Amino acid sequence: MDDTAAQEIPAIIVVFGATGDLARRKIFPSLSHLFRHRRLPARLSVIGFGRQELSDDVFRDRVREAIGHGGAGEAGADMRRFAELFTYHRGAFEERARFSALAEKIHTTESSWGVCANKLFYFAVPSSSYPPIFQNLAAAKLNLPCGGELGWSRVLIEKPFGADAASAHALQSLLSSCFKEEQIYRIDHYLFKEIIQGIEYFRFSNNLFEHTWDNTTVDRIDIRLLESIGVEERGAFYDAVGALRDVGQNHLLAMLAAITMEYPAALDADSMRDHRAGILEALAPWTEGALRTDTYRAQYDGYRRIKDVAPDSAAETYFALKTGLVHPKWRGVPIFMEAGKRTGKAVKEITVTLKHPTACLLCETGAHGPNTITFRLEPNDEIIIRFWTKKPGFGRVLEERSLSFFLYERTAKQQYVEEYSKVLHAAIAGDQTLFVGPREIDAMWQFTDPVVDAWRRGAVPLAAYAPDTRPFPALLTTQTDVHASVRAEVGIIGLGKMGANVARRLHERGWRVVGFNHSPEKTRALEAEGIVGAYSPADMARSLIAPRVILVMVPHTAVDDVLAQLIPFLEKGDTVIDGGNSPYKESMRRAAELAQKGIHVLDAGISGGPEGARHGACVMVGGQRDVFEKAERLFGDMTVPDGYRYMGTSGAGHFVKMVHNGIEYGMMESIAEGFTIMRHSAFALKLLDVAGIYQRQSVVTSRLVGWLHQGFEKYGEDLAGVSGTPGATGEGQWTIDAAQELGVEAANIAHALDARVESQKHPGYAGKLIQTMRIMFGGHTESTTIRSYIP
Repeated sequence: MDDTAAQEIPAIIVVFGATGDLARRKIFPSLSHLFRHRRLPARLSVIGFGRQELSDDVFRDRVREAIGHGGAGEAGADMRRFAELFTYHRGAFEERARFSALAEKIHTTESSWGVCANKLFYFAVPSSSYPPIFQNLAAAKLNLPCGGELGWSRVLIEKPFGADAASAHALQSLLSSCFKEEQIYRIDHYLFKEIIQGIEYFRFSNNLFEHTWDNTTVDRIDIRLLESIGVEERGAFYDAVGALRDVGQNHLLAMLAAITMEYPAALDADSMRDHRAGILEALAPWTEGALRTDTYRAQYDGYRRIKDVAPDSAAETYFALKTGLVHPKWRGVPIFMEAGKRTGKAVKEITVTLKHPTACLLCETGAHGPNTITFRLEPNDEIIIRFWTKKPGFGRVLEERSLSFFLYERTAKQQYVEEYSKVLHAAIAGDQTLFVGPREIDAMWQFTDPVVDAWRRGAVPLAAYAPDTRPFPALLTTQTDVHASVRAEVGIIGLGKMGANVARRLHERGWRVVGFNHSPEKTRALEAEGIVGAYSPADMARSLIAPRVILVMVPHTAVDDVLAQLIPFLEKGDTVIDGGNSPYKESMRRAAELAQKGIHVLDAGISGGPEGARHGACVMVGGQRDVFEKAERLFGDMTVPDGYRYMGTSGAGHFVKMVHNGIEYGMMESIAEGFTIMRHSAFALKLLDVAGIYQRQSVVTSRLVGWLHQGFEKYGEDLAGVSGTPGATGEGQWTIDAAQELGVEAANIAHALDARVESQKHPGYAGKLIQTMRIMFGGHTESTTIRSYIP
């Protein structure tokens, strides 16, 4: 419904809790703002509902005091006319008779207008008061609309919606029994702030960043709501909820949704709510370890002396959280949230830090750090983009510049009035887009409840901080850019094609990499690229700080020998990651054996070949989940975005990689057979062109076909010089053995392996095709043989 139509239909607004702070500071000034800007219905009645015994005149005086008396002149006359819209209705929320009297009062007003009016019920009361109001509105039939667009009945509900997931569900169940979802408007006024709406317009209305607004470009996200003010006269409310449930469970998560949600298919309420809920449901589940290390709470000194605050209060006035999203676009991007009272300067903003360039010759001259985009609410509403450019002059020196866009001057704005005016205006217009849906509420509590429970159990101690200072918990200092100040180091044993490229990639991402190879010349070569060289297992252990993480990148037949040399120099709590293609049962055995020494083992199946190791691989990990979670940053930096997964207990990573390679055998054999058929056909086919067209969104488009295309370009279609006897590394046979043990068929993989064995006696063109794919993929030599363990 547009503004004109909405203004033509009479409306009655009932404010429950009309004598409270929320009504005085936010609702009445916002209604006044709408009145001055002619955004309210021409015929309007505002009824204040409260427990105090007040006359209409005394109540109107309070309204005038809340908005300013208006003074003389036309403006003053307007405000006096505005105050005349208000009447007062005394009653307790539990008194059903007072709701019947309220209904009579409303019907009397409607009779005087000669039309059924729209009715908006604003709940400016604690959520504990909601149930009796819901029930008594329904008993008085004030929940029933008249029908059509005339005489709707809607409820406006303030946060927090419940005190936890269980109470929110109970509240929603009761609310749904009295009102339909289209009648319910749950408020988070941060969604109505200009800058939060500005985020969506900045992202979705421009093509500056949105196509890379994900983990390929974004390094971290920081969301802050730091206030200079304290709890002041809100002691009773604040002590019951604390900072996390006051602003973290709602405002911070609403801000997170705005910055990370997917592009909506439409701007209707259902689409926008679903997209916000979808991203909130992707918040990483809390583990006990993460609750202890990635959450922080504190209380400012003197808080317990505030009126209505318990003398032994454990309510936090500041908190900080580190989390992330298990979402393909955002996996691996750390998200830091903090909020608090009396933290000195007010800082309310979202900062998106972009990944630092991995190679930048100019970066070596002058200071240089990652680019940032900041969406700031306070002290000014603005968007700031920070970047680097050349400093004027003869030298090649960089300096930081910024582009800043002010939405408007803060001095022209009265706090809360803008947002709450939009809240009321949207509710009257029937636009639920920026009101929170039940899925969002549920996702917010699912994220918050484990933290509240852990704090209640004392899992995280309550720290203290001096008023007007900002705490800096260690979890917020975690950096992920290449100039990180915190330690991130790994040892790598085996600096062949795969190991060397993993070392290079991690080094570029800020890791201190200690490398060891049985042939020292490879170690020395990588030292020239910034890798720390080690020349014995003992040397490597001494070069790493405990608890150590060591990635073993050697053939599976050498893993036990490497571990035998390494283990004497490791300590309890160290972690060894087997990054080769070990048989999964051997991985299970090693994990069990080393567990007795207190050493953790992860099995990581790495796919992508040397090129993937250099530019981003795919990794499948098995082992204890808590050990995996501690090493998760390593896997994130080794892989393409969203390129790693926890597969399960020890052996699961190598099992999944084994089957992956078995599938690869079958796929390569199918491609080889198909191209051999085409080579022998009566058509004068150019196989280079066939491979090229197959790579243009056909059903068989794949990296394998792409590598074959590259092979044709390099060797010609005759594949001169390429062996017709393709090599094999064992995983095909292991996959077949596993299938037999499980009693399932693996006919295609078995045929592919048999074909490779047969090629030992009868090399052919199909073998050349398979070997070409292997060459282009992994740098294998043109001529190889099947290893002895293949029958």
